Amino acid sequence: MIKKVLFFVISAAIFSSCYAQEDTTLKRNQISTNLILPFLESVDLSYERTIANKWALGIAAAVYGEGGQDLAVSYTNEYDLTTTYEIMPFVRIYFQGAQNKSHFLEVFGSLSKMEERGAFVRNTNEEGFGVYERGLRDFTVGGLGIGYGYRFLFLEKKLVLEAQFGIRTNFDVDFFFLNAALVRTGIKVGYRF
Repeated sequence: MIKKVLFFVISAAIFSSCYAQEDTTLKRNQISTNLILPFLESVDLSYERTIANKWALGIAAAVYGEGGQDLAVSYTNEYDLTTTYEIMPFVRIYFQGAQNKSHFLEVFGSLSKMEERGAFVRNTNEEGFGVYERGLRDFTVGGLGIGYGYRFLFLEKKLVLEAQFGIRTNFDVDFFFLNAALVRTGIKVGYRF
C-alpha cells in the first residue's frame, strides 16, 4: 500500500512538473512605445497597470515633432492648430483577459499643449497701447478619445506587440472647435513585468 501511494505521489509530481514549465506569475505592469512615431520625428511612452482580470489603467505621454503634428486635422478656416505634446490617462478592457493575447478597447483623456498660428494676439507697443496682430498663441486643452487594438504576447508573455487605432478630439473653452487627431495609433512594442 505504501509503495502504491509513493508511486502515485512521484508520478503526480513528475506529471505536474512536465506541464508546469510555463511562468504562471501574473505580469501586472507594462511599458511600451510606438515604433512608427520616430519616423515622424515624434516619441511616446506608455505605462499600464493591470487592476483586474480584464481591466487595466495607464498613462501615456507623447511629444510630437513636425511630422507628428501633420496627423492632426483641424476644422477651422483661419487658424493652423498643432499639438506639441500631450499626456493621456487611459482605461483598457481586454476581451480575452489581461494576461492573454487579446482584442482591447481603450478610452482615454488628453491634456494637450496646442499652438495656434494665425490667431489674433494682443501685444503692447512702445506707447503702452494694446495692439492686435496675427501671431502665435500657446494654450492647453483637454480632450477625449477612444481606441481599439490587438495585443500579441511572446517570450513567456513578457514581450508585447500591439496594433492599435485611436482618435481623439480636443475641446477649447474660448469656442468650440474640432481638432481630431490620430493618437495612440500604430504598432507598439513593449515589455511586461
